[in-house]
Amino acid sequence: MKDIVKDDAFLKNFITAIQDIIPQRGKLAETLATILEIEKEAVYRRLRGAVPFSFHEITKISLQLGISLDSIVGSTSTLNKVVNTLNFTNLRAEEYKMLDNFMAALRYMENDPESEIGAVGNIIPSSLCVSYETLYKLQILQWTCQFDDYQKFPTYDEIVIPEKLIAINRFFVESVQNSPKTIYILNKCILQQVVDNIRYFYDIKLLSDKNIKCLKEDLYLFLNDLQRYAEHGTFDTGKKMEIYLANIHFDVNYNYIDSKAYKITTLRAFSMSDAYSFDETLFSNMKRWVSFLKRTSTIISLSDVMERIRYFDDQRKIVDTL
Repeated sequence: MKDIVKDDAFLKNFITAIQDIIPQRGKLAETLATILEIEKEAVYRRLRGAVPFSFHEITKISLQLGISLDSIVGSTSTLNKVVNTLNFTNLRAEEYKMLDNFMAALRYMENDPESEIGAVGNIIPSSLCVSYETLYKLQILQWTCQFDDYQKFPTYDEIVIPEKLIAINRFFVESVQNSPKTIYILNKCILQQVVDNIRYFYDIKLLSDKNIKCLKEDLYLFLNDLQRYAEHGTFDTGKKMEIYLANIHFDVNYNYIDSKAYKITTLRAFSMSDAYSFDETLFSNMKRWVSFLKRTSTIISLSDVMERIRYFDDQRKIVDTL
């Protein structure tokens, strides 16, 4: 994967941060050569700026040396705030590269026992949704109707998910479910919104009876999986996860990644458009808000058995109405 970082200001700050930790040039080169498993001369080329560090290398060094990337990202850095409006029906090479870079970041969370992934919102979080092909196609259909410049909207059956995107989604789910801790704070009406969307697309002839049957099957499967996670307080991988039902309404959806190497805050607008930031103040505000939401929401993982059973029974009744 060629995930080269081209932000000169960021790279300069990153190299300075490394040199602050290990000021002796010879020792620094030796340490980096060991971490990256490359020759010393290749390290020197990177330190001189002749060859840029890749995102993969930056993340690996940060984890080993305890460098917080968000603390060295300047306000002028292109890594500070990025808007991701990918065309999921026709991804370009550079868009796949953006997804690959994000996956590279996730890969290292497994080695950070204090890392945490969180999702707060009123839609099914991506790390859950992409596991169910019919639900993911529905999400892409919704995005397409909102943003793609079609004279005539494609039907559900006309939407094709590229094999490469399917592989990325599979890796994404595996990475999240192998991370030390995941927190979901969900709107209680998530399934009702999905069912309402299905009815709308059926009414405008973009969904068939056969499509609805398949969607119902995946919705039941999703609920069965989510209930199992909630009962055990873990994914099937054994990694910890918590599910909360929020008692307040969310206008938009939020995600975050909290690790030693980097802290990312993501705002998900509409159905699949993300704006994400490495800004430390924004991240701190997000974590404070998440702490507040956890105190004011109902946890259904591990505790409150009756509330959990009642909730999932109610969600299945909603799906039954399709």
